Amino acid sequence: MTGNYVTTGGDNGPLAAGEAIASFGEVIEANAGVNTSGDAPVLTPAFANGTAAQLSDTTRDYMVYLTVTTDGTATTVKIGPTSSADAATIMGSAAATAGQVVSFRLPAGWYVEWAGTDTAFADQSAVGC
Repeated sequence: MTGNYVTTGGDNGPLAAGEAIASFGEVIEANAGVNTSGDAPVLTPAFANGTAAQLSDTTRDYMVYLTVTTDGTATTVKIGPTSSADAATIMGSAAATAGQVVSFRLPAGWYVEWAGTDTAFADQSAVGC
């Protein structure tokens, strides 16, 4: 996108009203789009029950995926900019079932705290945004 319109390339200028492009890929290619997906780091955090913690990289946002490996009850997941992690509740005092995935975007430098009775999130990953 350039301004409020999509261009077709350096020689063609902006699309005319009603002009169509055959595919989304052509729009990206025409605008010299760059795939940066290979640059997204993947972390394996070890968030512990009842303890607020940050990721090892506090400089970028991450999508966090917590997979329940042991059923539990009264499970909560909260995030926040301080160790009190009380800015947003992702999961509030709910039953957790093995295989369930709790996912959320974690802003750079924010904390995660999860707690649950008999709950375990042994499979944890975070993908840089």
